[in-house]
Amino acid sequence: MRLAPVACAALALAAAALALLPVLRPAGWSLTALPRVAGNTGMGEAARARDPSFHTVTMGAYDGQFYWGIAVDPLATGDVHQSFDSAPYRYGHPLLGWLGWLLSAGQARAVPAALLAVGLASIMLAALAASVLERGLGGRGWSGLFVALNPGLIYAAVHDLAEPLSTALLLGGFVAYARGRRVLAAVCFGFLILSKEQFVLVPLAIVAWEALRRRGRPADWLLLGASVLPAAGWWIYIRLQLRGWFTSGDNALGAPLAGWKRALVDSGIYSYATDGVQNASGEATLVVLVALLLLVAFATLSALRLRGPVEVAYVLLVVVFACLAPRATVLLRDALRNASILVALVPFVIAVRPLGSVGRPQ
Repeated sequence: MRLAPVACAALALAAAALALLPVLRPAGWSLTALPRVAGNTGMGEAARARDPSFHTVTMGAYDGQFYWGIAVDPLATGDVHQSFDSAPYRYGHPLLGWLGWLLSAGQARAVPAALLAVGLASIMLAALAASVLERGLGGRGWSGLFVALNPGLIYAAVHDLAEPLSTALLLGGFVAYARGRRVLAAVCFGFLILSKEQFVLVPLAIVAWEALRRRGRPADWLLLGASVLPAAGWWIYIRLQLRGWFTSGDNALGAPLAGWKRALVDSGIYSYATDGVQNASGEATLVVLVALLLLVAFATLSALRLRGPVEVAYVLLVVVFACLAPRATVLLRDALRNASILVALVPFVIAVRPLGSVGRPQ
């Protein structure tokens, strides 16, 4: 079964490519359509100023536009960020935008292609890392399917969103940790936090688990704990530059399970809508949400055994997941995105043996 990691990586790339083609066809195959930049805002004006042929949208503008904005204004010193809905929040997780800037060599017209390349490479590497991690823990290596066939990750990969990048860094960090390569693990986790703020919980969970179990060395704990420092430094810079912290208030987090209750109630109501499209969407959303939430709940119950650091990190990330506000749960695309990384970790908290105290399987 040594081909399992390669097969999972290839399937992930194929799935993303298959989803990409129908998205690009109505837009005349223009990659500028992928970030979903709103045409009637300052973001749209900024995009057209840099590329008159830029494909903006009148409906369905989405978060990819802010990663595009960071890619053309990486340090928030230009004018693009002034059109963001919440610049401090968007710049709180800049890594995907920075990679878009780096790969495009600072050329604005090349940013859409660069962001797509990062997304496709990330979902492929995430599937590979999941399979390699499972094989290192005594499995057969097919856990990469939880990445390759993950709807939230596929959607994110073709819409210039950060979830595939976060998943690749998270699983890559766990692979390095499992092999005892603490420096590499710390580097992965340091970048991981810059891809999305809540992942600061991951290295802290590992350090807490090792310290409480008296496993590993204090020097290793300090090394992993230091992975939060680059993000902390960046957040201080953003506070000074944009005069605000990276939080987005009640738009992101709320009372536990309130957002998911709202999503279920609304989808049930919409299933009786007189509009045919809304009716069908409500019915589809309801059944998908039920299956998704039960899967995460089952994985969480399994993770509560706290056999290893992955389980500890999973439980902490589920707390954030449970507290998501309605804005992050009501639309099916948001629900799938926000659950995607938890779904990718399911095999590692249900069936696979835990990571050992010094990074080796028990």
